[in-house]
Amino acid sequence: MKNRRKFLKMCEQNYSEKDLALIRKSLEFIELYFAGEKKISQKSLVDFNIDVGEILIDNEMSSEVVVAGVLYGIEKIVNFEKVCDNFGAEITGIVFGQLQLKMIKNNNRFAQAELIRKVLLTSLEDVRIIFVKLAVKLANLRIIFALDEKNQKRIANDVLDIYVPLAMRLGLGNIKNCLEDLAFKTIHPRKYMEISNFFKESRKEREKFIENFIEELKNLLTLEVNLLGIKGRDKQIRSIFEKIINRGVSLEKQKDHYAIRIIVKDKKDCYNVLGILYKEYTPVHDRLKDYIVSPKPNGYQSIHTVIRVSEGADGREYSKEVEVQIRTEKMDEFAEEGTASYWSYKKIDGDVAFEKKMGWLKALMESQRTASNNEFMRNLKIDLFADKIYCYTPRGDAKELPINATLLDFAYLIHQEIGEKAVGGRVDGKFVPLKKGLKNGNVVEVLTNKNQRPRRDWLKFVISSRARSAIKRGVKKYESIPLPKISNIKTKEYDDFDSLVYSSEFPHGKFLFAKCCYPLPKDELLGIVKSYREILVHKRDCPRVSKKLKNVVPVFWKEVFNRPLNLRVFCRERPGILADLLNTISRIGFSVKDAGIKVIGNDNVECNFTVIPKGLEDVCLMISRVQNIRSVGRVFFG
Repeated sequence: MKNRRKFLKMCEQNYSEKDLALIRKSLEFIELYFAGEKKISQKSLVDFNIDVGEILIDNEMSSEVVVAGVLYGIEKIVNFEKVCDNFGAEITGIVFGQLQLKMIKNNNRFAQAELIRKVLLTSLEDVRIIFVKLAVKLANLRIIFALDEKNQKRIANDVLDIYVPLAMRLGLGNIKNCLEDLAFKTIHPRKYMEISNFFKESRKEREKFIENFIEELKNLLTLEVNLLGIKGRDKQIRSIFEKIINRGVSLEKQKDHYAIRIIVKDKKDCYNVLGILYKEYTPVHDRLKDYIVSPKPNGYQSIHTVIRVSEGADGREYSKEVEVQIRTEKMDEFAEEGTASYWSYKKIDGDVAFEKKMGWLKALMESQRTASNNEFMRNLKIDLFADKIYCYTPRGDAKELPINATLLDFAYLIHQEIGEKAVGGRVDGKFVPLKKGLKNGNVVEVLTNKNQRPRRDWLKFVISSRARSAIKRGVKKYESIPLPKISNIKTKEYDDFDSLVYSSEFPHGKFLFAKCCYPLPKDELLGIVKSYREILVHKRDCPRVSKKLKNVVPVFWKEVFNRPLNLRVFCRERPGILADLLNTISRIGFSVKDAGIKVIGNDNVECNFTVIPKGLEDVCLMISRVQNIRSVGRVFFG
């Protein structure tokens, strides 16, 4: 009864009287049907469900979700109609959605965890089903000790693989951290206690160091960049453990338990901060990662680096390694909250699109989680993922396809040879032709014939680029006649970047600068036609083209530019080289859209910039300034 009183007091502080009446009714309902029932841990089912409800309240869920959490498990013993009569169709849908979720998990038990997460989010009719499941998983982890060791680890691994990433993607940071800690503790109890105790013992020292270092950075950066904030970060016990395993360094010898995040106004400031840090502190070799130029698959952007910071007294200095993340406010919002409402989803394909939609969904739920916005939550569905469907092989393996995909798309997804030999198939047990459109959840079996071969008319109804490409290759292989032109097949565009040069004979050509002579502005040029669209540009006096004059076309430098240029600078690796280049380019007045650096061997690096110049004279000035920077070797466009 004490547990019940505490729960109702929490509800009174968060919900209206109308909501409270429904919550009290749900308690009475489970007390009636779960009376005397207990978990393996001997915790009563009623108390367990109240724990689930408390977790949902702590994470600011709507009253409908809390009621569904309190009713968890009732779907196994009470029919849909009875629950619906008492609590309405909306809550009943969330409650009975747990059965659907279980079925999806069982059908995909051999699939990879990432695919299972996608299937869950695209197949469930209401995302709040997952909210309840996450709370149930957390409540179960708190009493997992009652199970044998084998089952404990199986469940904990399932949580880490599937439910922790789901919680993170949905913006439920508190649930995510609790799930991760308890699951990790279950799998590695000794390491968990070792790391946990280590942090408890050194917490005051770490907090004091971070506090002083943040103040030092504020004084250093405030006058140089548009600084929006600096904050220290807590490192998860699991992430510390993974670094111990991956690097083979014991906990006591690791130095990068200190972590801060620097938030600035724009991308240029990110690189300015990096340059300042590398000038004032010693960077740790091979620890620079530029996720701004090369974002992670989920769209995450930031600069990561590690620097050595000295401190000490009485003439003795101690070096601490600090992990630093540098990002803009929008990048930080995406990383923390998934803010991405400005994306145009219909123009994005693949995994990046999925993750960005997840960010949009997460931000949407964050903004609509208050009690006054419950009406909006009632209409929150997963139809924003409608550009993908998931179908199954007869063995139960899930396959991701674009919406409106056909049986033949499915066949080519399984294997090119199966696609080439496909003659038809069965969808949910019924015979269908190759052009049969598939729907979410279909079980698909492909029928083949060894005498079948790819047909040109297949291009008229397949949807996926994979199938199109394979059919085109197959037709060329089996037939010596040209492929028909299909107007709706998109070809790669070459206008991502502007070219420095032009030719009146090839107004839409793609111009590539030769790497034998590396032409730069003001050099006299000639072009060699490589194909109907590609022209290789050389210096006029390049010895490699003296015998190829029959393919030559006149090429000239442009005076003005309409789109960004891709600038590449090859140089010897040294601390701060990227920041020096960026500062030099920016001071001339160039707008820099992107910048990045990668190692190309033998202590050499390649720095890449997307720049927006005004005219050829600006480009010449930039090249001259860049070539004067220490360590710079060759400047190249393309």
